[in-house]
Amino acid sequence: MAEGESYPTEFNSEKILWKRQVPPGKSSPVLTGPHIFLTAQQNGKLMVLCFDRLTGKIVWERSITPSRDEFQHTLNSAASSTPVTDGENVYAFFGNFGLVSYSPKGEERWRTPLGPFSSVWGMAASPILASGNVVLVLDGFGESLIAAFDQKTGKQKWKATRLPFALNYSTPILRRASTGQEQIVIAGPGQIMAYDAGSGEQRWSADIPGAASIIASLAVGTGVVYSLTYSLEGVPSFDEQLKNLDKDGDGNIGRDEFGTGLNARALEVFGTMHGNRDGTIDRQEWSSIWSQWVGKPVVTAVRLGETSNGTAARSQKAWSYFRNIPRVPSPLLKDGILYFVNNGGILTALDADTGEARKTGRLTGALDNYFSSPVSAAGKLYFTSESGKIAVVKAGTAWELLAVNDLGEECYATPALSAGQIFVRTGQSLLCIGRRRDDAAVGSRLKRQ
Repeated sequence: MAEGESYPTEFNSEKILWKRQVPPGKSSPVLTGPHIFLTAQQNGKLMVLCFDRLTGKIVWERSITPSRDEFQHTLNSAASSTPVTDGENVYAFFGNFGLVSYSPKGEERWRTPLGPFSSVWGMAASPILASGNVVLVLDGFGESLIAAFDQKTGKQKWKATRLPFALNYSTPILRRASTGQEQIVIAGPGQIMAYDAGSGEQRWSADIPGAASIIASLAVGTGVVYSLTYSLEGVPSFDEQLKNLDKDGDGNIGRDEFGTGLNARALEVFGTMHGNRDGTIDRQEWSSIWSQWVGKPVVTAVRLGETSNGTAARSQKAWSYFRNIPRVPSPLLKDGILYFVNNGGILTALDADTGEARKTGRLTGALDNYFSSPVSAAGKLYFTSESGKIAVVKAGTAWELLAVNDLGEECYATPALSAGQIFVRTGQSLLCIGRRRDDAAVGSRLKRQ
């Protein structure tokens, strides 16, 4: 959230300060005083790019050639994970390579190869910085873990094993415990867990329902954590799979019967990492795999009861809400209201204390799919759709749609807001939208940040 500045509502030509073509990627822009960092993937290269924040001109570009490929869903990319910055250096994670860090001048500081991973659709969670470490959640269908790497050297400082069979792509968040300690909070299969940022020790956990697939990040209030999880309403038909794939008629799906495409990838992972792991899927294994993910999509508020040492003494569910739950965008908590947008442009505002729906309605003019998470600034909310429509909403329990701006390019990344300007990464471009700031004093101030 960005406050204290005037941010644009309508993006006319005068408000688009600059626009630069960028290579493909779905990561969001991150800002320092003088720079903007992005990651990209093009021609087999994994790229980190640095742009001048005032002009949008490229400052430097660095690339890595990975030693192996990673299977990715068509909506995923090797450049889906958003980089993170400490205000000077940048840290980027590529699922089919690992971690790499560059200085503000583009000098490689270190690289840490990681993987391969057992994620069904490819890695997508982004790194965060905590207690001098770069922290990654590396959930997958096989091994799942959370790990921390020294910001100065890239060497692993600690790791903790997490529950397997995870269709999770959520980025962790930081929370300051009542004791003052920094905690890393992340959802997993059926749970929200908090880890000590310095040691990786698990501090507390709380059960949540319906945790089949977790893509959205958590929202954190005072003593309350809000999760958004997406579940399956029923077990997919095994008979339908047999009808399409069982060539030899033995009632099972063998290695040579997986077919091609996304379905084949899922079957390959299921057959080799679940049950007896012999590569063949029988009816019992199929039911066992899918039944653990059956439930209802749900938003859950968990109230934390902490002890004096920061562990949770009786964390308990405060409320749940089951309507119009999105799968990908994270919820936004602002001034006691929890906002989230579902496909079709359905915006819901809940009372964060009670879970009561205050207003649900459609973002007329932006009835689209949504992958980007909402952001807020100066009493306004910004919702970016897949086709590049940005709906601007006046915040409040009776929220009001103020404008819809059409960028005309698909968008999966979350905008970055700072100093009265909005930085948007589309499928083809990086844009700066807002008030024109040409004076030398502003430029000097940005460079000092």
